[in-house]
Amino acid sequence: MEVKGFALGAHSDVEEKAIVLYAAMNRIPCSRVRADKVPVDYIPVGTVEWFLKVTGWEIKPDTFPSFLSSWVKREVWEDNDWPLGQKVFIKPSDRYKRFDGKITDGTYRGKKKPPYLCSEIVTFIDEYRYYIINGKVLYAAWYIGNTHEDKAAPELDIQFPSYYCGAVDFGMTTDRGLALIEAHHPFACGWYGTLTNYEIYGKFIVEGYEYLRSIYE
Repeated sequence: MEVKGFALGAHSDVEEKAIVLYAAMNRIPCSRVRADKVPVDYIPVGTVEWFLKVTGWEIKPDTFPSFLSSWVKREVWEDNDWPLGQKVFIKPSDRYKRFDGKITDGTYRGKKKPPYLCSEIVTFIDEYRYYIINGKVLYAAWYIGNTHEDKAAPELDIQFPSYYCGAVDFGMTTDRGLALIEAHHPFACGWYGTLTNYEIYGKFIVEGYEYLRSIYE
């Protein structure tokens, strides 16, 4: 897509720096603006909350896409009842970042409003992010785990749908092999490459934004 410009939210991090570099090298306007002052057809780059405020899009997380169901390797379910009496990993199912995901302790401590996405607790040794555009892996990187092991992201034997765009996290578990951690729509995603890879992250943001526009506009 032709990019008219980038609008930056009120924060500064490696993702923003990568976009600033991408804009400069491709001679694309780039400026920091308030959420209510984003120029028409500029791509907003910022936090999840800021991006959603700018676009007005109601994006429900698709944490476990159906085409990756065989890679979940644990029980997951949506619920309106807080999981009293059991320990699970819990996060909001209706909206990104409504509250931070956490492991419950079987009580009502830390209870939040529903709806919830719950999952059986598994232990991940190493975690990797794959940046997917139009069904192809643009880039993949290790981001947390056992630093004594090889950090190269494993190759995925997965045929992603040709339309799919997103950041997909996989992790090596203690007892179930490589498993899906979660998937995220292609906006406000942490960049685990370096600034020398700014062209890759820029393409991910640009193509990902076009993908989201095709769905939500």
